[in-house]
Amino acid sequence: MVELHGWLTVSATFKDEDTLTDFEPEKVLQAVKNIISESGYDMQLRYKNGSAFLDTLLCSNHRTKEVDDIIGIYRRISEAATGSYGMIYLRDDEDAEHGNEFQVYVFKKGKCILKTDTELSPCIPTIEDASGTTL
Repeated sequence: MVELHGWLTVSATFKDEDTLTDFEPEKVLQAVKNIISESGYDMQLRYKNGSAFLDTLLCSNHRTKEVDDIIGIYRRISEAATGSYGMIYLRDDEDAEHGNEFQVYVFKKGKCILKTDTELSPCIPTIEDASGTTL
């Protein structure tokens, strides 16, 4: 099974906007909207308390192209809107190298860093017993 839980708070820049010349946050936001609409996936930029964000949940029996596409969409958004930050937690129990752990994609300052989770991993015995039953 594959579990993907992602969230991204979208912000045009992490720099002090007052010191930037020719800074146009509307253009950055439009670029983000274009990335989402061109993806072909049913993803929505949402707003809470004046902030834009994206959240994604994907659960499937096997890893599909959609997993890599979603990670790519988050990566492209964080590169276009460098003030964006968030994470994707990914578990693929069929992954030969990472099947017993969550992989964490951390997005900040226009970059994506891949880390191994230390809170829920190793999945057995941290969140499941050896028979696969959740605690």
